[in-house]
Amino acid sequence: MSNDRADISGPVRVRFAPSPTGFLHVGGVRTAMFSWLTARHYGGQFILRIEDTDQKRYVEGAEEDLKASLRWAGIEWDEGPDVGGPHAPYRQSERLPLYNQYAHQLVEMGCAYKSWSSAEELDVERKAAAANHQPPPLRDRWRIATPEQIAAAEAEGKPYTIRLKMPEEGSTSFYDFVKNETITFENSRVDDTVLLKSDGYPTYHLAVVIDDNAMGITHVMRAEEWIASTPKHIRLYECLGWPLPMFAHVPNILRPDGRGKLSKRDGDVKTNEFWEKGYLPEAMFNFLVLQGWSYDEKTELMSQAEIVERFSLTRIQPSPARWDINKLNWMNGHYINHILTVDDLTRRALPFMHKAGLLTEVEALPGDDEYLYFQAIIALLKDRIKVLSEVPDLTGYFFVDHLKYDRALLLGKDKNAISVAQAS
Repeated sequence: MSNDRADISGPVRVRFAPSPTGFLHVGGVRTAMFSWLTARHYGGQFILRIEDTDQKRYVEGAEEDLKASLRWAGIEWDEGPDVGGPHAPYRQSERLPLYNQYAHQLVEMGCAYKSWSSAEELDVERKAAAANHQPPPLRDRWRIATPEQIAAAEAEGKPYTIRLKMPEEGSTSFYDFVKNETITFENSRVDDTVLLKSDGYPTYHLAVVIDDNAMGITHVMRAEEWIASTPKHIRLYECLGWPLPMFAHVPNILRPDGRGKLSKRDGDVKTNEFWEKGYLPEAMFNFLVLQGWSYDEKTELMSQAEIVERFSLTRIQPSPARWDINKLNWMNGHYINHILTVDDLTRRALPFMHKAGLLTEVEALPGDDEYLYFQAIIALLKDRIKVLSEVPDLTGYFFVDHLKYDRALLLGKDKNAISVAQAS
């Protein structure tokens, strides 16, 4: 496959493959958007694959959250665990025999080796290296074990891992079509990473290559922290004789001050927190796409359909974006005030009124008097709403019979000072 940045010839198949080890971060949604847009603009398929092989870090409910988060943001998949497809199953925990098969095949080919090094032994080696101000060892001692040593270890029946066997000489290069450059790694500086753990589960490195090949993925788009793993993956592709996909590594979204990657300490970063606060999915899609991509230097407000039509891989920026919650708030307010109709805004605001106990689902059915009353209030206050969670506070006093106020303020020197009324 050609590695020209603009070469999108033939069918395009891309994937988003999150791990259910936590709730979906907005940075993950943005990466998914870029893959989804690649499929939609260039005519292809977008696949959702759940990489749930890290059983120790598995979080109950995380898979449901990530699927709900993607759908809320306007991202649907052509193949996946809940819609099926020709390459099912789409959960890695359901594909374990395939990984075991290829892991042992790689050992037979001389591209991998078994290791009986215990976790305690490896920890001792790492601590010794750190004490001598050296990096952790890149090679396991079982790489050079004799046939007799291997036979003796197998006869004992102890658990083992399977490690990749990187070449000691030469280099591995690949073209990154987001960074628009060729990246090279010296093979001698790439570690013999674990491919298959002692419990029979694969690591990311083995599973991702097997699944991407099996599912016909043509363009691999992922976060830039995976750049250092790419030579390992290329080694596996080469050993198994499979064609390479094109690689792209999307820069991180930085904190507002530009110092480091956006994280929980910078406020809300989980996608579900944004829909709970009443941000619109249309605004979030528009905003997140612009966190690393642009159509031109002036156009900011675009519908999803316009973004699909205008999207191109060449305009994904190789430098990190900086999170700007003020811009998101402005954009969300614009969508509320200028894009949504009063009726649409009323319907979307109702769940927040239900949650606040100001309107029940029975009281405010579309077309009923109570609904029309609420709709009239929304029309009156529409230009003041920035997020839907503000609606109960802005409209609550229309739904109570009595108001509380601070009488002392009315008797003070400033006769015009009136406290903000609160619902009794």
